[in-house]
Amino acid sequence: MSIADKVHAYRNSDLAIIARRALGNLLEERITRAAFVILAIILVMGLIGPAIAPYSYNTQQTTDDGDLMRYAEPSLEHPLGTNDRGEDVLSRLLYGARATLITGLLAGGLMMTIGLTVGMTAGYVGGRTESFLMRFVDFMYGIPFIPFAIVLITFFGAGFYTTVAILGLVLWRFIARVIRSQVLQINQRPYIMAARATGASTPWIMRKHILPNIANMAALFFAMGVGLAILEQAGLSFIGVTDPFTPTWGIMIRNANQAGRIAEAWWWTFPPGIMIALTVLSLYLLGRGYEGSGDDEVVV
Repeated sequence: MSIADKVHAYRNSDLAIIARRALGNLLEERITRAAFVILAIILVMGLIGPAIAPYSYNTQQTTDDGDLMRYAEPSLEHPLGTNDRGEDVLSRLLYGARATLITGLLAGGLMMTIGLTVGMTAGYVGGRTESFLMRFVDFMYGIPFIPFAIVLITFFGAGFYTTVAILGLVLWRFIARVIRSQVLQINQRPYIMAARATGASTPWIMRKHILPNIANMAALFFAMGVGLAILEQAGLSFIGVTDPFTPTWGIMIRNANQAGRIAEAWWWTFPPGIMIALTVLSLYLLGRGYEGSGDDEVVV
């Protein structure tokens, strides 16, 4: 093995140790351990929910007389009852987990990619590049999300991936600003100055020195981005500007509101609302716990 290979192996093992230590510290906290378990259950629901759902999400249940089983209360046959169309609420909840999580993960990933790129570039390069990028971030902050999203959806349609793209392309702004502040602090550290003095390229320094030192913060903002995307998607669904045929938890709440049975048919409205709240809270707690469990400075 060459010296370069040995150095590379050492660096990789060092980063692996740091990652394992951060994960171990994360699971030591009772609250983050509970958030991890809840989020794991929700992810399993998203993966296998349609396979274990007792009925298809749009199958209308009927009584022995052939009448629609509308607003049926929870029972052994329908643990979460039925809605105004006689559809099984539990099945729709399981189907909706996948669509909701896909929306959050895709939009959160897009937000993280754009915000991280803009923040790192502005913080490290500086000068006119930083001024231009941060003025663009200020411009994005001036855009009210809901009205802007309604306008875009009006032009491009209320498709599932259209909604994901709008969420990701607008809501990255808070990530960029905080990442830029963090990179400005890292720029003053001796190993960054030493790397510049040796003639290291900007991409190399950003990849080898800056990115590892903001990885924990990036994990936090990715978790927050996923949660924010789920909340905003539910909000857009509630006001009726997303695809009504894609079963999501937000659509379930909107349908209950349109039927005027939010209070009476509690088994229809509470489950999706509770699942949204648990998902967002678990994501935040897990991201916050991971961000705080890896405060060691990484020099590679």
